[in-house]
Amino acid sequence: MARSRVQRRTTRTAIAALAAASLAAAFLGYPGHSQGAASATQPSLKVAVVPGFTAPSYPGLGGVGKFPAANPRLFAYHFSELPTSQLTAGNLAHYDTVILYGLRWNAISASGQAALNAFAATHKVIIWDSDGTGAQNYSTFVQPFSTVASNAGGKPQNSAVTFPTFANGFVDFLASSNPSSPYYLDPAQMVSNASMINDMNVMKTGTKNWGPMLLAQNANIPNGGWLLAWSYGVIGNHTGMTIYSGLDADAIDNPDLNPNDEITELLLQLKAPFHTTPESCAPNCKKPPLPIPTTTPANCKFAQPVPTHWVHGRISIRLKCSPLAGMTARLQRGPTGPVLASGVEKNGLINLRLQTRMLPTNHVSRPAIVYGNSQQTKSTFFRLKVDNTPPRLLSLRTSTTRKGRLVSFRVSERSKMRIAGGSSRYSQWLVVARHKLITATLPGSVRHARLILRDRAGNTIARKLTW
Repeated sequence: MARSRVQRRTTRTAIAALAAASLAAAFLGYPGHSQGAASATQPSLKVAVVPGFTAPSYPGLGGVGKFPAANPRLFAYHFSELPTSQLTAGNLAHYDTVILYGLRWNAISASGQAALNAFAATHKVIIWDSDGTGAQNYSTFVQPFSTVASNAGGKPQNSAVTFPTFANGFVDFLASSNPSSPYYLDPAQMVSNASMINDMNVMKTGTKNWGPMLLAQNANIPNGGWLLAWSYGVIGNHTGMTIYSGLDADAIDNPDLNPNDEITELLLQLKAPFHTTPESCAPNCKKPPLPIPTTTPANCKFAQPVPTHWVHGRISIRLKCSPLAGMTARLQRGPTGPVLASGVEKNGLINLRLQTRMLPTNHVSRPAIVYGNSQQTKSTFFRLKVDNTPPRLLSLRTSTTRKGRLVSFRVSERSKMRIAGGSSRYSQWLVVARHKLITATLPGSVRHARLILRDRAGNTIARKLTW
């Protein structure tokens, strides 16, 4: 039995090493990852999660999802829990990577911070931030920075992500909006999910010695920041690697996301190779590159007001967008719901034809519109009151008296009524209450008529009346 476990572990390590080697070959073609240092380059394999798989809770802030150590997509990595009290050079020597998971930097002792900084010089340190930590100051980290926090909003807050582009062929190895890229993250999932971007933390824009890999903003951080960023442990030598992720970790164990792009992002961070020995450019190697500024951000507005009354059947949601080239939009049922409609820009407009029967009836929904181009994706949410259930007749009776023809009925909901073929008295719409017995009197000469009922959304039923 012991031999079987060892064999499985050896096979797993071999597979991980092979995958890492192939990915490292891709990374080595990037600026700052020269071919000459290939023998001293490695990805993550043995990972310490600090302070453990369950992140601490801080007063007044939301919790953090449990670290996905058992996720099958992460099978190639060996994760161990390491308490902050054990952050020493001797204990860190057993690992090639440390993940600070939902942990405040100031919760680590000065000696623990020093051990992490020394480790980062030739190894990898990943900071997985969360709304559960609040805003932080990493002024004593090996590459200092500070963050801005959204705090837990509990609902989508109209977020946006921007995928930067770089000069001189540098490839963003942490994020891409291109579905054919090995670094692909679904921008629609990120901006429509209630946690990922809507409850994010971000590194402050323009942080010295860091390179942004994904920019983001939401209602609580309208000016945005660096959602994903990286640097070296020692910039002059290009050794080690530091990675910051502000994606809210509440979504990291969400089974409704398939694939879950927080797991995808964690994989990209673990696969990213780093140098353990100085590159040939040392000691004057360059900083991580900065992106080319975005010229014209994507922007869409409603071309006409969204209905505020109750609706039924098929409706149109029209967007007026700029810039025009490459703009697409899709409407989906809530943060993780299916796509209900999609469209592309035509003559400056995008028309989304929505069949409201795909939304709950007698319910106020909050669907998401996700729009953008290849570089930037945004979301906006709106309220839509949907009622596709026609009124029901609870009772219906006709009779004849000396006064004339009578029709008596009860209806399941407040509606409007009229009687066609009866008399002018009931030819116009009249409001009738739910469950109340309604009696209408028609002339004795009437033999046939139609009772028409219409509810708040325009659902209509008609019944033939005969005497």
